[in-house]
Amino acid sequence: MKTLLNAALLLTLVPATAGAQINAGEQKPEPALPFTLTKVADFKLPWRIAFLPDGRMLITEKVGPVWLVTQQGAKTPVSNVPAVLYGGQGGMLGVFVSPKYATDHSIYLTYSEPGEEQGTSGLALARARLALGDGTASLEGLQVLWRDMPKGRGGQFGAQIAFSPDSRYLFLTVGDRQRMTPAQDPDTEVGKILRLTLDGKPAEGNPMAKKMGGPTRPLINPPRDTEVAKTAPVISTYTVEGPNLAPAETWATGVRTPYGLAFAPDGRLWEVEHGPRGGDELNLIEPGKNYGWPLVSYAVNYNGVPIPSPDTRTDLAKPVIYWTPIIAPGNLVFYNGAMFPQWRGSALMSGIATQTLNRITFDGKGGATPAERWAVGHRLRDVEVGPDGALWLLEDSQTGGLFRVTPAAK
Repeated sequence: MKTLLNAALLLTLVPATAGAQINAGEQKPEPALPFTLTKVADFKLPWRIAFLPDGRMLITEKVGPVWLVTQQGAKTPVSNVPAVLYGGQGGMLGVFVSPKYATDHSIYLTYSEPGEEQGTSGLALARARLALGDGTASLEGLQVLWRDMPKGRGGQFGAQIAFSPDSRYLFLTVGDRQRMTPAQDPDTEVGKILRLTLDGKPAEGNPMAKKMGGPTRPLINPPRDTEVAKTAPVISTYTVEGPNLAPAETWATGVRTPYGLAFAPDGRLWEVEHGPRGGDELNLIEPGKNYGWPLVSYAVNYNGVPIPSPDTRTDLAKPVIYWTPIIAPGNLVFYNGAMFPQWRGSALMSGIATQTLNRITFDGKGGATPAERWAVGHRLRDVEVGPDGALWLLEDSQTGGLFRVTPAAK
């Protein structure tokens, strides 16, 4: 079979080095912060930041709006945004600047698209041209490139994108929607990481390229635990319109709440996700691998029902680092800026439940080690790197702050 994998893809095929899994759940925060947080603006449940080439930001609010924001905090509403179903973990979620923005001025959005039945939704991936005027911003020609069907109930959308280093592909995380067992069903994208073209089509060279799934997909409501999920009643059966592309789109299987996804400088792809009661994970994402949810977890269900340990299943990929108790990761970004040269090559991860910023180091061989954990007193939804190397943080709150992070004065 003809292979079209590029150099960046080949790096993701490098096997991870064997080693014991690290539990960083009990890590204590550092005694002092080596940086200063400066609040720049406030938002209502902000979710993601995306930097434009001129240094301005696009910021999403889960309740629906998208804003164009200067580094001084001036906000301009972006018009023509799509409708979302806000509630729980759903709403307007990710915003991402096209790797070809210099020529196409496109941005990508991920959000919970309302269904016909009240209270139902599905993850949608859309692309639009960002039109900027004097004091105005709007989305033009918005097109939904991909959507999760059938629409139903449940949160945990994932909704994160990472563009491949060669700018040819996008990787999209699709959460399990709290339904659990579909993460192991190859006929649906729920609980998977997808590799798509920039137009939202299955990418050539995927592990199950050109393979089609079955013509129907069962829909269940979120069950109370992983044991009950095994016999959850089917509430409806969806007939796929056209070929079922789920297998051909899938890069990796068995993820739960994949909120962070980023390429390291060496081309490897890393993901962070929430576990239930314990078991948050940092995973090295490799093609065709199964990351185990809901079959295994270093955790228990919210109601205390046990889940088998990943140590019982050698056929499933284990996390490189896990957190029990949880850290509730919000996002993951690799640092290569000028302002904190000592952090270059490492990643920063936002912590929601722990209200921390966390640094992780990497050995270039598929291994990772927790470094510092800094308590900042804010539930951190997003962390991004600005053009000058400053960090920018979003607070998960009804009055969530946008913070600029710079080195502390010596």
